[in-house]
Amino acid sequence: MIKLKDILLKSKSPLRECVITHTVMNDKVLLAKNRDRAYNPTIGIVRELIDGVEVVYILDKDTDWSEGMNSHGIGILNSALMVTADENEKKIIKKKGGKPGPDGGKIRAALAKPKLSQAIRSITNYKGGGEYSLMGHTFICSPKDSLSIEVTSKHIPVINRLDKKLNHARTNHGYDYPDSGYTTGKNKISSETRWRIAQKILDTAKNPSDILDGLSTYFSTNMRNNPYRDKDKVVNPSEKDVLSTSTQILMNLNDLIFNVRIDKDKCEFTGINDTTPSDYTPKIKINVGYVKNKQSARK
Repeated sequence: MIKLKDILLKSKSPLRECVITHTVMNDKVLLAKNRDRAYNPTIGIVRELIDGVEVVYILDKDTDWSEGMNSHGIGILNSALMVTADENEKKIIKKKGGKPGPDGGKIRAALAKPKLSQAIRSITNYKGGGEYSLMGHTFICSPKDSLSIEVTSKHIPVINRLDKKLNHARTNHGYDYPDSGYTTGKNKISSETRWRIAQKILDTAKNPSDILDGLSTYFSTNMRNNPYRDKDKVVNPSEKDVLSTSTQILMNLNDLIFNVRIDKDKCEFTGINDTTPSDYTPKIKINVGYVKNKQSARK
């Protein structure tokens, strides 16, 4: 059993204004995400064996950020609550000599665990690059159980079991800690609006593709308030600080399917790097495509 009082945390994390979702459809646990960046990332997909566990994840080659799943059906997605962090993440890393933060390593280390309980303990007691938890909102799930973790540098982790009869979304404001993440102003409005839209998308989706299609639709004329965003489409100069969505992820944890959609205008995709032995038979199916459904919702 995880004892929250025993978990110590301290971390700084770059801003990731993302939307993450969890739903169960036809008895399949589905995790989905829109990943927003202030720069155009270079993204690859990696398949590797870590301690004998097959792991598949996206890899931001500029920052080492990773998210994905393993062959035991454990999937991890994260959305940030660090509202004071610098958005020019890529530039800062290069100024520091190319040394990225530990967050990508935290997620990969957790995905190397064959049991969900081990993965949770790993992600809240990381022992590489600092004894830090993974900050923000994290969905960490398996076919049997689904949990959310909310952590900031000022709050201990809150770990909650997700009700699989309900749909769940997280953006960039606190749920267990109302004083975390965006708490006021246009950013709080954006976070709450994106959360409401994501919940509605989950509630109306009939099949898995409906989730990513819905999350790639423009619902608001204010680009800041859309789950899918494009800073180049912003008309009002006061909104030019909006981030752009670069990739979408959809994971089927029961059938071991890893889907990625790339926005070719906001992301450079370098392909799949499979480092498993030549005689290894992969357990996780990888599907890669491009975002096509960027359109305005009907009124």
